[in-house]
Amino acid sequence: MQPIYISKEGTEMSNKLNSYMDHMWDGFYTGQVRLSRFPSVIEASAGSIYDITMTGTPAKNMRFRLEGGTGATIRIAYPGSESRGIFKNGVEVSYNEWDDATASYGEITQSFCGENRFLGVVNILEFYITDGCELQIKPRNAVQTKVRMEWSMEEFFAEGGTTTFVDRITASLGIHASEVKIVSVYEGSLVVNYEVMAEDDDPEALIALEEK
Repeated sequence: MQPIYISKEGTEMSNKLNSYMDHMWDGFYTGQVRLSRFPSVIEASAGSIYDITMTGTPAKNMRFRLEGGTGATIRIAYPGSESRGIFKNGVEVSYNEWDDATASYGEITQSFCGENRFLGVVNILEFYITDGCELQIKPRNAVQTKVRMEWSMEEFFAEGGTTTFVDRITASLGIHASEVKIVSVYEGSLVVNYEVMAEDDDPEALIALEEK
């Protein structure tokens, strides 16, 4: 795992991290008796941003805790667009509000621990963590899909944009608007990536949603 620090001036510093050695091995592979831990010393002053890249596939479940400093924004690039959420004290923290002007979720303002957003197309999850705060990244019980329309960006937002789009999706599926989240909107002619969540992490509800 390699965190890359980007300062306010745009300079970068990188540091490769290794997990603690496991107590047993099964041939070439670790026995995975315990969870892998990746300790690191970072610059956690106001405005700090870290890009974390993995040498392999990112784990489905991860836990982050910061001890000391003010706080830092963590950015993780994923190879796919699977739905993930940030959880604090067992409760999911919603993405920042959608911004029609940038056609993405609002930027991280570093205003509270757990503030987060997902950048579609590039598949980057961003979140802010502060001193003493512990956050978890976990898969979300949701169906991700997209629709392509013969519209321009200007026409789409002139006709109500993402609000109207969500209203039409929920009306056709017979679900609540809170169960639909826009991931990204981009040209080509017009593509909307969105996800539909199943209630209460019910696998059967997710299967029924996929059928719809």
